[in-house]
Amino acid sequence: MIRSLPQRQLILLGGDVILIIASFYLAPVLRFGVFLDLSVIFDWPDLSAIMIYLMSFYIFDFYNIDERFDTAGYVLRFLMALVAADLFIATMFYVFNIRPYAMVILLLNTLFLFSFCLGWRFLYDHRCREVRKVYRTLIVGAGRAGHDLYEMLSQRNDFAITGILDDDHKKWGRKLGVAQVLGGTKLLPSLLDAVDVVIVAITHGLSRDLYKQLVDAKMRGVMVYEMPTFYERVLGKIPVRHVSDLWFVYVPISGVRRSVYNIKIKKIIDIFLSLLGLLATLPFTLLAILAIRCSSPGPVLYIHRRIGWNGKPFDLIKLRTMKEGCENDRCFAGQRDDPRIIQGGRIIRFFRIDEIPQMWNVIKGDMSFIGPRALIESEVEEFAPQIPYFSLRHSIRPGITGWAQVNYPHGTTVEEALAKLEYDLYYIKNLSPLLDLVILARTVRTVLFGKGAR
Repeated sequence: MIRSLPQRQLILLGGDVILIIASFYLAPVLRFGVFLDLSVIFDWPDLSAIMIYLMSFYIFDFYNIDERFDTAGYVLRFLMALVAADLFIATMFYVFNIRPYAMVILLLNTLFLFSFCLGWRFLYDHRCREVRKVYRTLIVGAGRAGHDLYEMLSQRNDFAITGILDDDHKKWGRKLGVAQVLGGTKLLPSLLDAVDVVIVAITHGLSRDLYKQLVDAKMRGVMVYEMPTFYERVLGKIPVRHVSDLWFVYVPISGVRRSVYNIKIKKIIDIFLSLLGLLATLPFTLLAILAIRCSSPGPVLYIHRRIGWNGKPFDLIKLRTMKEGCENDRCFAGQRDDPRIIQGGRIIRFFRIDEIPQMWNVIKGDMSFIGPRALIESEVEEFAPQIPYFSLRHSIRPGITGWAQVNYPHGTTVEEALAKLEYDLYYIKNLSPLLDLVILARTVRTVLFGKGAR
């Protein structure tokens, strides 16, 4: 089954887990000459340490399989990731008085991890990079949905489009890029031996014969997907223009479910993270306030009307990074060289320091820590009539960060709003503690390395 997390990344992750466990086992052996009971490594302190190392690798982007592993910058960044994880683990063990974490053991463990995990990446780069599963893909439907699907697949090297089927004989022989419309759907059974995946890009209704052919294809071991499910699994978004009301009625939507996590746990986590975040970032907030005071007259805080949960407006709080009175001029929104930004404002925005006061909105209950971006009223009024299902993004509280925020840059056009809505709806449909954890990790990566920052 095709998943949004590629198999090659899972191979890297699995190798890291094994090598981290090996490092935890070998460090005491080398230091004290004593072989430990392997079960000791699987108590909760060491398991939490393993998770911290993996999270650090993820934040520092070491599961990006398209990056070269043999550069000096990569090696230095890998060492930084290990040091950051070591500091966090040592601090956690000390603060919670878990058990002594000897400096020699810490140093040996770091050396083992540096050698093993970095060596594993060199081995992977040398042996596994070219081992790639390419799915032979047949598209059913040559209309707008099929065209959009082709455009997406043509940008990926893990799918090879073998052809397109459509029952409209006027389209037979036409080409979408390099793929040809081979004929009607009656050809499907004859093509199955040369196909791994069949994707149905027909939004409105399938014939009984086509349903039967798709069931037969599935029984012959071919993976069969409807377009929304395929997008969801592979791209982590919902193709808004190619789903129907019926699809939304029958698919499970986790974000609006009255679960313990949605109603209680998520709110507790929101308040905890906000209080912790306000305290931890206080020095940076004070420096930003000083920079704003010195570079621009006017208030330090920027309070703006936004649309929140169930479409209700609220006042969002941010640090002001633009010249007073210019904030509402949307013609420059999303541009890297925005002339409205004050001196020092770019640094504040680059590291997302201007977002810190929004944690007060989270504590007040206007927002969640993770959710769709809170839009201004004029954006909602502009986008809602033009974009299908746009109002669904208001079915949960907006967030300081979110799935759309870490996957797509801020934009002001209808097309950009549509692209972000596809990610927002994916989050609302699949909201879970694990997805929230992934978003938090990617947000930390964005703050540290500026990926996606505007």
